[in-house]
Amino acid sequence: MKRGAVLLLLFLVSLYSYAQSTVGLKEVIVKPNTEKVLIGTKQRKADYGIGGSKDFPFFQTAYFIPSNGVTGFVDRVGLYIYHKHSFLEFAKPAKELLLYLYLPDSAGMPGALFVPEPIHIKPKKNTYWHWVDLSEYSLNLPAQGVFAAVGWVKPSKNDAGPLVGMSNECSDCPFYIYRFMTEDSAWHKIDTNKVPVTDKKNAFRNGLMVRLEVAVEAK
Repeated sequence: MKRGAVLLLLFLVSLYSYAQSTVGLKEVIVKPNTEKVLIGTKQRKADYGIGGSKDFPFFQTAYFIPSNGVTGFVDRVGLYIYHKHSFLEFAKPAKELLLYLYLPDSAGMPGALFVPEPIHIKPKKNTYWHWVDLSEYSLNLPAQGVFAAVGWVKPSKNDAGPLVGMSNECSDCPFYIYRFMTEDSAWHKIDTNKVPVTDKKNAFRNGLMVRLEVAVEAK
């Protein structure tokens, strides 16, 4: 082999070796192991349901979800879609609704939005847990918890749908927290302690059937 060819070969080998030595590893993001924890409603099925109507198109009802010491990121929110009253209603598709998540204010009522916009839900059926992915927002669960509230989209005349599940599992919860988003958009709270004695036996404790799935660091 000619000397020039040998030198060229040695040069190419050296160049290849140098290139191999300067190739860096791709950046790898190491995430801690996480596990999913559910907070909010514990019941699997609703005790009854509540819905919107054309007379109150901007009505919202809210329920407080305490964090119970859980810390982590909110991955999903689940809302229980309840069944209709009659067979004909049950056969119809459930109608659209809006789900809001609020931070508690200084008075312990729903305040600023936790999720920056209402969550538009189009139920696929009438009785099931509807889950919405919130991981894109990277929401850190507040230590004080959050309020979940529902409103209804374009309710029709005499329509009580879509119904959302309610439970009586919380013995010390208020009767309900609500507001009509018209001129007076303040939240109102009805406590069973202020319900007349004659009505107490019929006073349901409206606990909205809602859950948060939180990603917490595995121990």
